[in-house]
Amino acid sequence: MTSSKAEFDRRGISIVVISFAEPAKLIRYQEYHQWPFVVLADPDRIAYEAFTLKRLSLFHVFSLATLRLYFRLLREGKRAQNYGRDDYYQGGGDFLIDRDGNILLAHRSKDPSDRSTTAELLQEIDRARRFT
Repeated sequence: MTSSKAEFDRRGISIVVISFAEPAKLIRYQEYHQWPFVVLADPDRIAYEAFTLKRLSLFHVFSLATLRLYFRLLREGKRAQNYGRDDYYQGGGDFLIDRDGNILLAHRSKDPSDRSTTAELLQEIDRARRFT
């Protein structure tokens, strides 16, 4: 998504990443990745509860799709970074929320590899704008 940030900027869209990591750990993570968007810490998982993001089963955390993703990342030279203890079972998601707080897209991941693509997010933004 970092490489496509200009497409979001062009549409006037702000990207916010919410993590359940502790702030100190999240700072190290952000220093490493250098994401060009706002990253917020939610260690108490208030947002996760509000968006009903559930914990995943062992089967879903280590699904075939997830293992394929991790092997691809390793082949690309990406290595796991140790940021302290992580909760591998916490499910994530992708949400588009308009200025009025209306949820335009709610995608709750069924495993760590199940995320909306940048193209899907941009398409949903464009679709929502046609109907507003």
